[in-house]
Amino acid sequence: MRDALAFAEFHGASLSILVLSALPSTDYALTIARPYVFLQEYTDAVEVKQQRIAKLARASNVELRTISDLPANIFTKSAVYARYADVVLFGPAGNYDYPPIRRETIESILFASGRPVLVLPNGHKPRALAHLAIGWNATREATHALRDATAFAMPGAKIDVIVLDAKPSTKGHGSEPGTDIARHLARHGFASTVVPSSAGELSDADALVKAARERGAGLLSLGAYGHSRLREIILGGVTRDLLGGAAIPLLFSH
Repeated sequence: MRDALAFAEFHGASLSILVLSALPSTDYALTIARPYVFLQEYTDAVEVKQQRIAKLARASNVELRTISDLPANIFTKSAVYARYADVVLFGPAGNYDYPPIRRETIESILFASGRPVLVLPNGHKPRALAHLAIGWNATREATHALRDATAFAMPGAKIDVIVLDAKPSTKGHGSEPGTDIARHLARHGFASTVVPSSAGELSDADALVKAARERGAGLLSLGAYGHSRLREIILGGVTRDLLGGAAIPLLFSH
């Protein structure tokens, strides 16, 4: 909450705080209490949560909304609401009482809203972005990530194009991986540098974060779910490895 408020204040932006209150099913309510007792307790708990958050968010540029519904409906409604924002902020997974709900919400927003998700590390100090990095694999998702990242960048910012274990190909990367997108960025006035990297013994996710941090980037932008969601669930992937957060702000786009 505090990091999100600081981020909005630095950028002179309005901040919408969305409180997700999952309402158990009616059958579940009947097993623990009479329905009207259960609903009253639930309503009281939601009000207490809203009051606690409102105390932190006493500013004219902040609005507070609550979605109370069954979990499946909450994910859908969150994605719809995200369409009316420029970017959706999350903290790292450890800040949430139930991280799987956080992940499901992020995935719903990425797949259904058309908006990017920015995961901030704890204690993030917002600053003007004069240097950022893009994990580039020449996919549609990476292209969206680059577009969204440049919206945060200062004019003439330095952008590192990190290509991880990339090989020349007739499709996608072309004969020199990263060169074409670096040339595109230069046309728009950015100081772009291709950074060939190798994962080695690290996971691809850790290798990308390591390369971005070593070069001093203030943000790492990534295309989310370039492979199918099912494949990443079964086999793992960069998106699922990094959705929990990292020591650098992560911007995901799909």
